[in-house]
Amino acid sequence: MLPIVNGLEKEYGERIDFIHVNILIPASRPLMKKYSFSSSPEFYLVDPQDKILSMWDDTLTQDTLRQAFEAALSR
Repeated sequence: MLPIVNGLEKEYGERIDFIHVNILIPASRPLMKKYSFSSSPEFYLVDPQDKILSMWDDTLTQDTLRQAFEAALSR
């Protein structure tokens, strides 16, 4: 998944903030609590008001992410 996410981050990085969280690092705990996740990998698309628009597990595809990004950006 990392190559897909990194590629999309290069493509959308000017318009979408990408935050990478490692559940093994204590500094990640505030985000883990905020979004109620405890496994890895999980992917969340969150709007500027902190509303979760979509969430996925590691079965997600690049096309699914790209479609979700485009829909969120067109709001």
